[in-house]
Amino acid sequence: MESRGAQGAATAADAASTVATLPAYGHAPFRGTFHLKLEATGRVALPAALKGAFATVGLLRPHRDEYLNLWTPQSFGEVVKEFVASQPGGVVAPRTRKRLHMSATEVAVDKQSRFVIPPELKARVGLGDRIVVAGSIETIEIWSAEAFAAEEATFDDADLFFDGFEGL
Repeated sequence: MESRGAQGAATAADAASTVATLPAYGHAPFRGTFHLKLEATGRVALPAALKGAFATVGLLRPHRDEYLNLWTPQSFGEVVKEFVASQPGGVVAPRTRKRLHMSATEVAVDKQSRFVIPPELKARVGLGDRIVVAGSIETIEIWSAEAFAAEEATFDDADLFFDGFEGL
């Protein structure tokens, strides 16, 4: 049973235990959608809601030719571990394991949570000067504004759930 302070409020011990129980990927889930302008140099400044998880480096990996994923090294490692565990017998072909890492480009992240998207990755997913940065739990997705608008126009199971949701 949790200890409660006056008026049933959570105590400092409750708050400390919440902070200490981060997911395996090592940071609070990334959330939110942000429309940004991409600098001509490819530099992006993460919005305040997405800052803090990156110390000095991030990993950019294209998702097909649709968008980029920005991972912390720890979250990328956890996803690779999950991928390996999902394979029959936990065995992954050596070339597949190598391709996971070959496709991830390391980018420097400064103290203001800014980084530069390499030109070849910008071109691969069609990033122009208007982009959308979307928190996606353990990764951050970086879309062209046009591609994100098309993606956003589709419906999924979460939308269907909220269509009938009447509150708690």
